[in-house]
Formats: sequence, structure tokens, C-alpha cells
Amino acid sequence: MTDPTAPPPNRLRRWGGMALAGLLSLICPGLGHVRARAWPLGAALVVVWTVATVVLCGITALWPPTPPVVTAWLVLLALAILVWIGTALDAMRRARSSATRPRPPWWRSAWLAALVVVPLQAGLDSTLPFGWRSFSIPSASMNPGLVVGDVFLSDARPDRPFPARGDIVMFRPKASPDKVYVKRAVALPGDTVAMTNGSLILNGRPVPEEAEGSITVGSGQTARVVVERLPGSPGYRIARLDEAAGVRDLPPRTIPPGAVFVLGDNRDNSLDSRHDQVGLVHAEDLVATGGTFTWSPVQGRLLTALR
Repeated sequence: MTDPTAPPPNRLRRWGGMALAGLLSLICPGLGHVRARAWPLGAALVVVWTVATVVLCGITALWPPTPPVVTAWLVLLALAILVWIGTALDAMRRARSSATRPRPPWWRSAWLAALVVVPLQAGLDSTLPFGWRSFSIPSASMNPGLVVGDVFLSDARPDRPFPARGDIVMFRPKASPDKVYVKRAVALPGDTVAMTNGSLILNGRPVPEEAEGSITVGSGQTARVVVERLPGSPGYRIARLDEAAGVRDLPPRTIPPGAVFVLGDNRDNSLDSRHDQVGLVHAEDLVATGGTFTWSPVQGRLLTALR
């Protein structure tokens, strides 16, 4: 006996066709429309999605992630996602009404289109350069410049400029190549760097400092906030503990070619170039430079530049 509550076979076929069309559209927009017998529209959507993929990856390969560029890129990405979801819903709608139509010839079938389009799309995704990387801050070593929970897109292009003084850099320390550290480059090749009583000395001259109140750092201690102004840099805020002023003293050291000297903004709670575990950061160990906040627990930082 048949189950009187079971849906008729044509309804099962219609639901299955709708689900398959939606799934194919999520794999690549346009495939679901081919499944729904809308071949010209499906082919056009595949082309549009391929162009969108090239444009989104191309932006990251051609330009650094500055706030205007990241904002425009996120808008385009949001539009692409809306189109992606919309095409899946439209393909399901079309598949529902086309379930009773005769099957198309093999050369217009969704399976043939998938066998052609999916490998091409996968190859495109694997070969197109994506020049940005996303990072998040897990510790307080960069307070107050960066805080726990900050997320940002950074410039990881192979041809990105060498860091300037004051730039925030991401690198792999020699002692822990499986990790990525985030610090600030304070001395470049040819510079002589030293520290006296916690203050930075660059090329024999003290780096100008400007007091700016206090802050509670990650360790729960109250630290002085100082604006440090390196030559050519607009200045950035660091945290210093008075009782540790002489602990981090550093004799003069000249930076060799292709290397940078990095420090954490939370000067007395940071593992950086002053320590043997990190030392100088060489060009081949640099992962990315600078970037734009895409999320931050600090109000007003969203879509602003790291500094």
C-alpha cells in the first residue's frame, strides 16, 4: 500500500530540482539556471561571476589596503554576496516551474556545465593573487596602538614597499616560524638604534616624546602614554612603565641591509627585537605591512588605517 500522506512523485521531483538548482548556484552562480533550463541567463551569470572574482582579487593585487580601497572592496564584496544569494533563490524559483519540461540535450545539461565551469573556477581561485591578509590581535603587546580583538586587512603583496619607520609590520620570528608577530618598525637598514631609560635613541638622537596621560595595559598595570615621533612618521602612542625604565636599556646597534628593528607599543610587555627569541626582522621573514581596521572593540576605529 502507498502512504496517503506522502507527496506525489512530481512534487518530490520538483523539490529535488529546486534544491539541486540552489546548490549548483551556490557552487557557481549560473549553474543553477542551466539546471532550470535558463541556459542563456546561466551562461551570462557564469561570465559575470568570473569577472567579479577577477576584479575582487585584482584590487587586492594592485592596491594596498588603505581605508578608501578597503571600503570600496567591501562594498563590492557585499554586492557580490547579495547577487550570489539572489541567483540561488532565482534558480530555485525557475527550477520549480521547469520541472515538468522535457530534459534538455546533453550539451546543454547542468552536469556538463558543472564539469567545465567548476574546474575553471577552482583554477581561477587558486591562481589569482590575493594580495591582502587578515590578522587579529590576541595579546596586549601593542597597546595602546592595537588592542585585543582588533581585526585588520594588511598588505601582503609580494611587491609591497619595504616598511618605513613607524609602520606596523607582521613577521615570522626565527625562533617560531609557525607564528606571526605584530610589532612596529622603528629602525631601518643603516640606522643605529639604542634605548636609554626606556627612551628610544635613533642615529644618536633621542626620539621626540610627548606625554599623553595614562592607560591600563593588559597586565592590569597603569602605564604612562607617550606619543613617539620617529623621523618621517606622524607619531604613534606607546605605553611605558616608569619602574621598568632602565630594565630595557639597549646599547647602540646598527641595522644591517634588508633588516628592521621592531618594538611593541606596550614597551615593557612585549617580546620584540630586544630579545634573542625575535632579534632583527629580515625582509624574507616579513609577511605584511600596515593595513586597515575591519573590526575593533575601540569605537571609531572601523575602516581607519593602522597607526
